[in-house]
Amino acid sequence: MARYKFVCRSCKFECISSIGREVGLHSSRVAMVCKSCSTIDAYTVAHPGSINTEISRAPVCTSCHSSNHLSEWDGLTCPHCNTSMRALGGDVDAEKPFKYW
Repeated sequence: MARYKFVCRSCKFECISSIGREVGLHSSRVAMVCKSCSTIDAYTVAHPGSINTEISRAPVCTSCHSSNHLSEWDGLTCPHCNTSMRALGGDVDAEKPFKYW
């Protein structure tokens, strides 16, 4: 899943995250926002009826350790000030080309 650096022009909030969801056989990797602590992170979410018991539980925020305030992030809205964010550059995990000079 490609990850990008996002910056809010209004409040200067920054994060590195993916956009949307990456669908797998038994689970999906989803970019989610926590409305309580205003953080964005990627979480593994089990598909309904999944046989994998390790991921069948609801995802928990890495900051506040609650699942009550997590929702799928739209990839645009800043969790701090609710204005639009902007992705800067390409995939932060992509291999950089080698330069000779």
